[in-house]
Amino acid sequence: MDIVTYEVIRNRLTAIVAQQSAVLKNVSGSPLVTEANDCNTGVYLATGEVVAMGPHNLFHSGSMETVVDHIITDCTDTIGIEDGDVFITNDPYKGALHMPDVTMLEPVFFDGERIGWVGTCAHVLDIGGMTPSSWSPTAREIYQEGLVLPPTKIIEGGRTRQDVWNLILAASRLPANLGLDLKAMIAANTHAKHGLLKLVERYGADTVRTVMTTMLDRSEALVRERLAALPDAVSRARSYFDHNGHESTLARIEVELRKDGDRLVFDYANTAEQLPGFFNCTMSGLRGGVFSSILPLLAHDIPWNSGVMRAIEVAAPEGTIVNAKHPAPCGAATVGATAMVCNTASAAVSTLVSADAALRTEARGGTTGGLMVCHIAGRNQYGERFGGAMTEVLAGGGGANVRTDGVDYRGPHEILTAQFNNVEGEESIFPVLYLGRYANTDGGGAGRHHGGVSVASSFMLHQTDSMHAVMAGHSMSMPSTYGVHGGLPGSTHQVTIVRGSDIAEHLAAGRNPVTSAGLAGSREVFTGSPGELMFHAGDVIDWSFHGGGGWGDPLDADPDAVLADVRAGRISVDGAERFYRVVLGGDAVDVEATERKRRQTRAERMSWMRAPGAHCVQARLPENTTRIGDHLVLARGLDCAVYACDCGTVLAPVAQGWKQQACQAELGEQDLGAKVRLHPGLRADGYACPGCGALLAVEVRSREDAPLRELEFTAG
Repeated sequence: MDIVTYEVIRNRLTAIVAQQSAVLKNVSGSPLVTEANDCNTGVYLATGEVVAMGPHNLFHSGSMETVVDHIITDCTDTIGIEDGDVFITNDPYKGALHMPDVTMLEPVFFDGERIGWVGTCAHVLDIGGMTPSSWSPTAREIYQEGLVLPPTKIIEGGRTRQDVWNLILAASRLPANLGLDLKAMIAANTHAKHGLLKLVERYGADTVRTVMTTMLDRSEALVRERLAALPDAVSRARSYFDHNGHESTLARIEVELRKDGDRLVFDYANTAEQLPGFFNCTMSGLRGGVFSSILPLLAHDIPWNSGVMRAIEVAAPEGTIVNAKHPAPCGAATVGATAMVCNTASAAVSTLVSADAALRTEARGGTTGGLMVCHIAGRNQYGERFGGAMTEVLAGGGGANVRTDGVDYRGPHEILTAQFNNVEGEESIFPVLYLGRYANTDGGGAGRHHGGVSVASSFMLHQTDSMHAVMAGHSMSMPSTYGVHGGLPGSTHQVTIVRGSDIAEHLAAGRNPVTSAGLAGSREVFTGSPGELMFHAGDVIDWSFHGGGGWGDPLDADPDAVLADVRAGRISVDGAERFYRVVLGGDAVDVEATERKRRQTRAERMSWMRAPGAHCVQARLPENTTRIGDHLVLARGLDCAVYACDCGTVLAPVAQGWKQQACQAELGEQDLGAKVRLHPGLRADGYACPGCGALLAVEVRSREDAPLRELEFTAG
């Protein structure tokens, strides 16, 4: 095929998917689709592999080919797959992520042959279950979470099956909203199907099919070429659930990433058994989380399709948190296990690519480690029954990288086009009144480059007496937006409710307190997932979300840049001194005091505890070094390859871990961040260079787990 024809068809396929997305958003009335972009679209091969996908929720894209595979397996020899059929499913054990993520797929036929599929997925506002919104914190099995739809034919031969349609809408508390979302998905798929058929009519089925398969082959080849250039190594990352959906606990999520030649294996064998509550995910969520992590890091300049995943293997034992066994609940999979898979996989990949000069700039700290769901329902200010999610939960901070600070209000790693409703928009559709929405000062993890800050806000009920709410999110006492190479983690979720406050008196007197600080009332501060709640008139809710993880030692930050961030409200004056050792005098940096504090802090780190027998030597490092951290390097040309600090302190042979040779101290919450909480079962360790006091790494781990060896080079 000539390159011009190939590029014309390839770009047309991409445009079809973009238009498909526009149709979905224009027809749907759900803010989760129109504002939050918790949806996606795509065109697929006849076998289900992704050819082109929308720029929205990457979790969905990573799971869609699994859905197609289940449709083909379950329906081919039973109800059949024919021209004009449309299939719907929301079953996590059949490829969906969780039950509110409804997926519709339509086969595309030409001259009687199935040449592909078009599909859409969107998070709907309610699909039944124990609670309004279908987020059910008390669920112990999937049957309690809503209507389970295995691959089901909703349109047959071009005609809607009204019995199936009625069955689905009857399960929802918001049938009008759900019906509109379903129609939006049908309309989007119809548009994409017509676009694909026009291409086939113009260029021929064989030509279009060749382009689609070549797109996957080329992406695969480019990814394998990139992987082959990376050093063979094992990279590891670990995080923890601080809540199992029902109570505060600790459960480990751990990945071992093995890079061998042009292949990656993400192995989650050391992950804990599935939780009794709804934070689990199935294999589709595991694949979606890994897919979402590698695309921005390893394939940032490569067309995104299933070809990328051909070089990737994903494994986890059945019955674990990341590959739950039926009928385990997984209603919060997207904000739970799938998000944790994305976090840990991203951390492992960032560690690996930090050792490559070409890809080092793609490594980054944690981004919006997990979402805090807030789905509210009841009677709104217009007397109508309502339900919906407050979208500012998407405004978490972005992770820092080697070049720059993290992006403020970046949103989740997996939703590239994440956005959230403005205050007036939220108040127009929900019976709430905002006292303030503001930057979550000191929420970004400190570092040579700091993580982005998240949004924080305070709101109360307005023109309604009560409102049902589900507030669910792990990592309220586990900083899951990891810092890298000595950077500190971002803030954890913070939720405070002042019950029966005197806010009405303040407002009547013309005073807006902006936050709940200083209000009278019963104050409730949550350290674990709040779960199902009732809000009442007079209650005031303060909440904020995960900030981004930092990059590098905070003492290496430019004092003038810290001052600029203080002026912008990202860092407080106290935070500048406590975490960056930048002393401000008025509106200027006190240079002498700053240098003195930094020298003192580095000296204190050099006096931290060391393992018995630990010793390091000073050496002139050879020119043949590879930077694998912000200060940490791999040096060759000595007696053997060694880990060393760039100050010339040799830590350990590369065959050994370097942490046992470093200065080490247990850090408290107050050392990690002004808005970081640590579960009692967790500890944080700082590791510093014995020769210069540079902070090389910060690790959060269970008190029962040994320190993690994040990077291990294979022989040779």
